[in-house]
Amino acid sequence: MDKINIIINGKPVKGYSNEYIVDVAKREGIIIPTLCNDDRLEPYSSCFVCVVEIEGNPKPQPACSTRITEGMVINTESQKVVESRQTALNLLLSNHYADCVAPCKETCPAGVDVKGYISLIEKGLYSEAVALIKKVNPLPAICGRVCVRPCEAACRRNLLDEGTGVGIDYMKRFAADYDLESVNKYIPEKEDSTGKKVAIIGAGPGGLSAAYYLQLKGHQCDIFEMQDSPGGWLRYGIPEYRLPNEIIDKEVKNITDLGVNIFYKKKLGDNIKYAELQDKYDATILTIGSQRGTLLRAPGEDCDGVFSGIDYLRNMELTGQRYDFKGKTVVVVGCGNTAMDCCRSAMRCGSTDVKIVYRRTEKEMPANPIEIHESKLEGVEYMVLHNPTKVNSDANGKLESVTLIKMELGEPDSSGRRRPVPVEGSEFDIKCDYILAAIGQKTDINFLDDVNSVATNGQLAANKWGDIDADPKTLQTGIPNMFAAGDGVTGPATLIEAISQANIAWLSCHQYLTGQEMKPEPKPFISKRDNFKNQDPNDYLGRYQKQMRQEMPVLEAGDRRNYKEVELGYADENVAKTEANRCFECGCSEFFDCKLQQYATKYNVDQEYYAGEFKQYNVDFSHPLIEIDNNKCILCSKCIRVCDEVVGAKALGLVQRGFDTFVAPSLNKKLTDTDCENCGMCVSICPTGAITENVPFKVMPVESDKIETIDCFTSEGASIELLHKSNFYFRAEGTPGLVNKKGSIGKHAKFGYRIFNDLERIKKPMLKENGSWKEIEFEQAFDIIKQKLSGNEKDTMVFAGGRLSNEELYLTQKFTRAALKTNNIASLNYVGRGTGYTYNTFKNVPMDQFKDAGKIYIIGSDLNYSNQLINHMIFNAAAVNGVEITLVTEKENAKLAYKCDKIVKTGSYHAFAKAVNKIMLENNWQNKFFIDGNVNGFDKYAEELSAENLDALCAKAEVSREELEKFTNAYNLEQNAIVVFCENEISADAATEIVNMVMITGKLGKTASGLFAVKEKNNSQGLIDMGIRPILGVGGVEFNEEYMKFASKYYNNQGPDSIAECQCDRISGGDFKNFMIFGEDPIGTAKDVNTVKSWFKNAQFIAVQDYFMTDTAKEADLVLPASFHFETGGSFTNTQKFIQTFEKDAKPLCGLDNLEQLSGLFNKFGIEQSADKNVIFGEITELLSNIGEFKPEFVNTTEDNNIVYFNHSCDIMLKKVSEIVDF
Repeated sequence: MDKINIIINGKPVKGYSNEYIVDVAKREGIIIPTLCNDDRLEPYSSCFVCVVEIEGNPKPQPACSTRITEGMVINTESQKVVESRQTALNLLLSNHYADCVAPCKETCPAGVDVKGYISLIEKGLYSEAVALIKKVNPLPAICGRVCVRPCEAACRRNLLDEGTGVGIDYMKRFAADYDLESVNKYIPEKEDSTGKKVAIIGAGPGGLSAAYYLQLKGHQCDIFEMQDSPGGWLRYGIPEYRLPNEIIDKEVKNITDLGVNIFYKKKLGDNIKYAELQDKYDATILTIGSQRGTLLRAPGEDCDGVFSGIDYLRNMELTGQRYDFKGKTVVVVGCGNTAMDCCRSAMRCGSTDVKIVYRRTEKEMPANPIEIHESKLEGVEYMVLHNPTKVNSDANGKLESVTLIKMELGEPDSSGRRRPVPVEGSEFDIKCDYILAAIGQKTDINFLDDVNSVATNGQLAANKWGDIDADPKTLQTGIPNMFAAGDGVTGPATLIEAISQANIAWLSCHQYLTGQEMKPEPKPFISKRDNFKNQDPNDYLGRYQKQMRQEMPVLEAGDRRNYKEVELGYADENVAKTEANRCFECGCSEFFDCKLQQYATKYNVDQEYYAGEFKQYNVDFSHPLIEIDNNKCILCSKCIRVCDEVVGAKALGLVQRGFDTFVAPSLNKKLTDTDCENCGMCVSICPTGAITENVPFKVMPVESDKIETIDCFTSEGASIELLHKSNFYFRAEGTPGLVNKKGSIGKHAKFGYRIFNDLERIKKPMLKENGSWKEIEFEQAFDIIKQKLSGNEKDTMVFAGGRLSNEELYLTQKFTRAALKTNNIASLNYVGRGTGYTYNTFKNVPMDQFKDAGKIYIIGSDLNYSNQLINHMIFNAAAVNGVEITLVTEKENAKLAYKCDKIVKTGSYHAFAKAVNKIMLENNWQNKFFIDGNVNGFDKYAEELSAENLDALCAKAEVSREELEKFTNAYNLEQNAIVVFCENEISADAATEIVNMVMITGKLGKTASGLFAVKEKNNSQGLIDMGIRPILGVGGVEFNEEYMKFASKYYNNQGPDSIAECQCDRISGGDFKNFMIFGEDPIGTAKDVNTVKSWFKNAQFIAVQDYFMTDTAKEADLVLPASFHFETGGSFTNTQKFIQTFEKDAKPLCGLDNLEQLSGLFNKFGIEQSADKNVIFGEITELLSNIGEFKPEFVNTTEDNNIVYFNHSCDIMLKKVSEIVDF
């Protein structure tokens, strides 16, 4: 195909005439946004986000469905294109009734990812939860005690009739306290030093926060604090019964441990001059707080006994002395959190008569409702709708009483609260001994002159409220290298607002220090349900199980006349996890990957631009693995198309028309009532999170770690990516790889990752003593194995499963032959099943040639349930290229039948295949040219088959001779015919005859023709290649004297005492006394448990290596903990004989990985063996290089041996995964 010339964004580019613009651009590194396009599907052009401008065309055109032509000039980012994309996105999002993020995060001034850390807490990942919090808030243990909790006010659980939202702060405190005491507490990584220094004035929450993040960026931070301890208002304004100083000190230590210095009793403008800071530091941040108290602004307030609330609180902390209020009446004016601290501490100072005077009602009180509740428990009296008008003193100037006036609520003021209005003539006096005014604070900038007298480039100024004047976007002051944050800028605010301010200031400071443009972090587009309507409780009631809040344990009211912390914290992690389960999981699980959100951000979309009618749907959770949320759907139809064009299931469709259209299961049924095959392709392909995985844990919309590996469940060898947080696995995605070039995977790979989180994993070797299990060390376990097996080699049998890597299998057989000096090694899954599976994958058709086939014959395999990647590729070939699919099946209700073009029902696969072969030979249809040059044994096979009676074979096959002849003729004449079968449904003898069938026609090894034999497990082929049979050596060759001549050096120059023989009879006869079983669970997966148990009837010692305490492990004497494949590293050989390597990407939970354990066993037997997977693979490669070329051979089978002793390929992993994905 000739290349043609086009121009994209001014760049000359070459492409092919059948290519679409989007694909050519992608190849050139130009990414055109698209939502409805996917490499696996034909273009659809529904979203119009991919439009581009083409010279000579008046309208932008969709790049996904427009093919290039010679001389085409394309602009992918012109103004017209940008406006068109913005319009398309505005329209899509105008009917997107969904939240990108949860309202709790949206409401938090610092933007703490509440949903994310709750999800981590639910999984017991407390330090990880703290790490997530500390991305924007470095003081979680403090905030967990004294935050005003706007997140909890915004919590949608408040819409239920439970009275309270989720206990967000309580969980934060639990996680933070856990982390503070953990030996593995979270320690953030620091960047390399920049050589820059920053002076920070004030060690309150703003200063500590700014220092924390700037230090992490590599800048040296020094904090100057005028008091003798850190914390600012946290220490000097909040009593210890709410926030113990010990907690402040621990949080501060975490910051100083990063290298931050704090210099105490240093006051700017006094004993530390700005001239000195200007000389020594590259930048300064002012975080001075707003700590000057105000009084009542009422006549007579200057008498003895009237204090500002903050002076009262601060004096107690500074002096360490408590006021003596015994027998005194204390009036606290105001009802914010400072007023709460004043009234509750006054009770602790001995008063039994403390009154709160507040000019509004309790509903308008700004204080935390919990604080109000606790103060009432402690005996504080509330006088609402009252306001002081005058302070009365005696002749000596000592407070005697306060005059109050009654108030009533009028119209709302600027804050939205109803304005209090005095009631004329309602004044009265109340006796009191002290008044604590908690009605406001002021900022003290008494260092202005000191700064401005030496500042060389600008001036520091105060605003009209007396606070520091700073740019609200960057918090840069009038001096370029000086920034300010916290209450000193905003006036008195909250702890979390101070931290939020610090986040702006440190970022601007960092940008200044590194020469970047100073600008806030760009705000991402956020879709909100609240943009469409106020949330209605009726939308939530009845949809969630009632679960009351886990309340905070507290000191009894009678035990609080002290400064002990009142709130005691959750008792244990069960309480925290229970509370975590109250979370609705608002927001979108796909936030970090959602293309719609990313494009909406890029193109500055306004969700309310086309505000009007919208659709609202209930989320469908009826499918155990898949949930459908049509609120997020953009009708791209990718889910419908992939289910049809790739999977072939047609389980999804569009319902209704026009604006009422939505995606639903076929015929609007439940998805479980359709032909859905649980593959999860709809989940993987959805661009917006409208179809997601229905998980049994709190979803994790957090930035995650990734492990790139190979599917360990089925034999296709798909490349996958496991997403996890600290080894909690929460998603698996297909990634383009050697086999799955477009990233498709099946249900086992998509959903099977969940067993990696199974809490029942064995972590240490387990020894059975007197019927009970005890943990032991590996060395002791190896000693026991050495003791039990030495001298008993002939009575020892070693089994290894098809889930193990090539390296593990190789070392297992090497250990058996070199250390135990016996050939007694096998896979239990293949015991008694014959040799017909040994060479059936020779020259398997490459899967990417399915699309070029003329006809595909599937014999006895429900691929749509057992091997879905193969299913996807076959039925994509059928959908796109019209490949005819014929199913030959023994089943009355074959799961694959509904989507095949033709069904041939048979009573015996073995007889069916033999009858086909008989017909071909009787008609002389054999491909003699191919047979003579490529295979052995044809003449003998033909002679033996000629003795068979065709009518008898047809009778056994339960297929008429006419139908068989028709089938055989069609198969023979089709040049591009591919035969597919799975070992888990086809006997070894039937498999042998199917191989014969393909060889007779000469189709074996031809392009888009021949055989595709599907192995049962991820490394069933490795069992053959690594010699996991008594009669096979490495390479799948016969283990004989000739083999031993070149292989003996790999077996410690000694190897087995005798040449191998099949041990099936001895196994089934129960002759063996000692067993080592690696990665198989014969008892737990047996079709007939009693039969399998009889194999071990004479057992004197059984050692099992597995992930879990399987039924087989329970019968053992010793159990070794197994490591997962990604905790070990190695390689698998897939059913096409492709060897694919994977890395050791996670630390083994059990300490030693499988290769290290095998190496330890070798060492116990006096043989040095490396545990390095690369060294082992090199040894395997050397052995394989000595293997000669294989030539297939015709083998005649007489009777069908259809013995299968085990379900799930004798693997507990596959059994557990089947319990997840098959229902």
